[in-house]
Amino acid sequence: MLVALSVGAITSCATSVSGNRAVAADGRSIHRANQLDDFILEKPVSVQGLGTKAALENLDREYRSSCRKAGAVPLDLTYDVPAGYERPLKFEVNGTFEHALREIAAVSGLEWKRSGNAYRFQAPEGVREGGGLTQETLSVPPDFLSRVAGSGYEHTWSARGAFEKRGVSFDPSTRLKMTGTSLHVESRSPADRVVVSGMVDAITGETPLQIRTDAQTFEVPAGQSWQAPANGMVTDSQLADLRRIPGVRETAYPPLSSRHNERGQFEFQGETLRLQPKLLGLGVQVDAALTPKTRGARPGTIAMEGQSPDGGTRVATITRADGSRAILALTTTIIDATGRSVKQAR
Repeated sequence: MLVALSVGAITSCATSVSGNRAVAADGRSIHRANQLDDFILEKPVSVQGLGTKAALENLDREYRSSCRKAGAVPLDLTYDVPAGYERPLKFEVNGTFEHALREIAAVSGLEWKRSGNAYRFQAPEGVREGGGLTQETLSVPPDFLSRVAGSGYEHTWSARGAFEKRGVSFDPSTRLKMTGTSLHVESRSPADRVVVSGMVDAITGETPLQIRTDAQTFEVPAGQSWQAPANGMVTDSQLADLRRIPGVRETAYPPLSSRHNERGQFEFQGETLRLQPKLLGLGVQVDAALTPKTRGARPGTIAMEGQSPDGGTRVATITRADGSRAILALTTTIIDATGRSVKQAR
């Protein structure tokens, strides 16, 4: 017997393309189900005390909330879960949508696959059969057990204890031992093997993400016109038009790298830039303020806030009393630990 979970459909026709992004008639961005492995949730999702079905309902609510915050149209997703998987889970999930889903499935001892917008979960083949004793060694990162256990992990805990903190109940035949970057697994239970291998896949498949910000400022003389788009997002051709305005002066900051929600302040050529970018959806929530050069007048501050797609450029401007303008342009790119663009690496 399968229990189908579904959320109400939200439909909005894609009427235009902005850069390489489809957008709805109301301006919200549109994504596809095959992008959910990259869709970053705004907040951790607690599944403390919840069975698999309720945990997926919580995950779906956070996904839809993250879509609202990111200005994206949520997909109408369904989840088919076998009956009987109501053992309480004991952890939080975060990161991307499908990373969180992998962890819920793994700790529940379920395999899963997606077809279109439908997720189907099932018990592994042979899960009800006793089977013989199997042994395998899995390669894991050095901090694997602390990531399995989550907050409150003690380095003296056994590998089995780290899993049990998440709500996993292993068969008596199952033995785990962590040695360096190797996890040794011995078990007669197919279900336990699915739990362990699923968590290894979920954790080793997670890419630590950072944000690179490329900042430019433009000084536009009085009497020159350049109109910023209403949504604050500019294309390369629009920036090229800005650079061609007579008398425009451009200052390019060195590239700035930061972690999710990391607050920073940077001084460059007499200007002060404050940043606090956040990973969200398929892009970055930009929160920035620039205090440009005073030019002998009372300093003004250019404030910028809004959702930018990965690799997109957002602008904000102030007009001074003499009619001149200062423009801040921020290009935010999601990168991996080596500094490589995640989008280009795909």
